[in-house]
Amino acid sequence: MRKVWSERVKHHIRPAYYALFGRGLERFQCPICQYRGPFKDKRVSTRPDIIRKCSKCPSCGSTERHRMMHLVMKETFQASDEACKALLHIAPEHCLRKTLKECFSIYHTADLMQPNVDFQEDLQDLSFKDASYDVVLISRVLNIPPKLNACLHEIRRILKPGGMALIAETYTREQTLDFKPMKKGRSREIGVDFMKTLETVFDRVEFHTSDRFDPSFQLSNRMTFNGAPSDDYPPCVRIPGLGFNEIVAICHRDA
Repeated sequence: MRKVWSERVKHHIRPAYYALFGRGLERFQCPICQYRGPFKDKRVSTRPDIIRKCSKCPSCGSTERHRMMHLVMKETFQASDEACKALLHIAPEHCLRKTLKECFSIYHTADLMQPNVDFQEDLQDLSFKDASYDVVLISRVLNIPPKLNACLHEIRRILKPGGMALIAETYTREQTLDFKPMKKGRSREIGVDFMKTLETVFDRVEFHTSDRFDPSFQLSNRMTFNGAPSDDYPPCVRIPGLGFNEIVAICHRDA
């Protein structure tokens, strides 16, 4: 695990580096930290060589999914009094913590492996009482625990009536593929069919795609495979000749 202090140093140095050496590169704006300039490429794997182009904000370290979650949260709660609400952030991302902590009167973090969280919790069997939180935020986690349905029902259980869970996953295939045993610490690859699963667990589900936001925020996963653009993804997320969109599901518990 990367040391927090080293990441903070990088986040101070990188913006200056990109401002100096990134002239002529495409420029974006980060809605989280307000940085403006080129974004950093992120290598997904070396064999094969898979890269997400213009992915990472050099200032706060946010990637496409973090910026997308931030925008959806801002839009969802702009007309409500989030200061009176309690939020649980599962597997918390550092770049989102500060803003969320400032917005919600109760901001808790939970993870099974991370040491710097409020609660060490197994998502498949949470220790929280029923109806503990108004909002649950979770991103790129549900491909890990073996018992997916248990995770979803636990998230619903700890939501207060009228509460919502914001769930972000990567939908890069049509059907969910389960691994037995786990592969590289993951139990599955999430498929588009997972959207239907969410609709069976929660009372209402709204799906937000990244193409509805300003493209200057750079929310598109610009994929290259061995140097060539890659767009072999399901139609609901595919960006022809480029890659795929992010999707955030807002899952409501009405009663």
